[in-house]
Amino acid sequence: MDVIEVLKTGMSTELWGMRFYEQAAARTADETGKAVFQSLVKEEQSHLDIICGQYAAVTAGEGCVSVDRAKELAKTVDPMAIFPEAATAEELIPAEFTDEQALQMAMDFEQRGFDIYTTAAAGAQAGDVKEMWGFLAKAEDKHYAFLQETLEYLTTNGVWYFDEQELPFFEG
Repeated sequence: MDVIEVLKTGMSTELWGMRFYEQAAARTADETGKAVFQSLVKEEQSHLDIICGQYAAVTAGEGCVSVDRAKELAKTVDPMAIFPEAATAEELIPAEFTDEQALQMAMDFEQRGFDIYTTAAAGAQAGDVKEMWGFLAKAEDKHYAFLQETLEYLTTNGVWYFDEQELPFFEG
């Protein structure tokens, strides 16, 4: 896949991830669980901004740009114009799903994103392109690990867990 196609795939992945986490936050009664999903919405939005900015730069002939430059350019691309179906996403999490099942679905989303970005990084020729995909793959991997730890805690103790000391993990 060329850079444009990978950017579009990444954009779609981040959009659907955001929608998923918004729905998960809305349906989770536990306040700590809500906080987990809301923090992931913010993370996915940040990734989407980077991808939109890179898309703007690449389609304008600039090539891949720094993360800061990508964030500056992010507002010039409307991902909903590219993927309008994401704006009207139906219920992504079946009503009968437990919190544990929703977390497993979230882990699957993160794994797909990680696989896309890792494959793109491996195939990238230019260092800046490889760096961008590596950055996004690492972020998806962190999300996966966090979700996995949350799932393990939830399944072993029966309650949501979010250690305030881990908060900077998602704030950076």
